[in-house]
Amino acid sequence: MKKEVVLVFQRNEVLGKVKTRLAAGVGEEQAMEIYRYLLNKTYLALKEITVPVTTYFSEFIPENPIHSAENKQVQVGGDLGERMRNAFVAHLESGIEKVVLIGTDCPSLEGIHLIQAFEALEHSDLVLGPARDGGYYLIGMKRRADFLFEGITWSSELVLSQTLTLAAEQGLHSSLLPILEDIDSPEDWERYCSQNGDMPYLSSSHQQNN
Repeated sequence: MKKEVVLVFQRNEVLGKVKTRLAAGVGEEQAMEIYRYLLNKTYLALKEITVPVTTYFSEFIPENPIHSAENKQVQVGGDLGERMRNAFVAHLESGIEKVVLIGTDCPSLEGIHLIQAFEALEHSDLVLGPARDGGYYLIGMKRRADFLFEGITWSSELVLSQTLTLAAEQGLHSSLLPILEDIDSPEDWERYCSQNGDMPYLSSSHQQNN
């Protein structure tokens, strides 16, 4: 059996430090509740697969976290690119044959998307899950490609296109998963709420009207 792993990059649950763009519209406490909802959705998706999972916390490993894998690490590096690169290097250099990394901002992510990612790596060097905002919710590789994390305009609509350009320039074969939507802004949350009638939390506009 091939060695595979899913890496989950997530922020520590610290009020005022999670979903800051969202918090600007809905408040810090509501943003925290939404973030915990997103975490729960992420780990529900992970339960649908049998691949080992490692959680990479942004700052420290908390005591008895509600949302995490059994294996826990802390992200190492300056910007997001450096942190992701270091995580990939650590696992690929340890003998893991397929590494897939996800964030925790995509409530539409399901186990099938993770399965598709690993299947894509059978014939591709790189797999990306495009986010509707121009970034990506998933990246997977089976060999080191450190250059994919250099010179990227992180947290912008250019992330996906820049990554694909770098991959093509270096002769990598890339595969794309279905486009899904990340939750980064109040507008993203409103749109997601409008499409999911059984949401447990009020949208920002409902809060403002009440």
